[in-house]
Amino acid sequence: MAEPAEVIAVIGRVLREELGIARDVRAEDDLLADLQLDSVGVLTLVVGLEDHFRVALAEQDAVEVRTVGDLAGLVAARAEGR
Repeated sequence: MAEPAEVIAVIGRVLREELGIARDVRAEDDLLADLQLDSVGVLTLVVGLEDHFRVALAEQDAVEVRTVGDLAGLVAARAEGR
């Protein structure tokens, strides 16, 4: 079972290793405004999370996701089968 804190750690790893963003990631960080992710960056992050946690995130999920914490909660819920 994935906990949001674990998901945030993986988000930080993907941002560092795949996108070259070398900063601490906090739950309240806005994916677009604070992390300055473009559509390719968001897609890279989503694919990394899907691969790591073996979940599928749908495009409509993006409507609810604005912050790192939102994304972590969504991935944790998907990993639990909700």
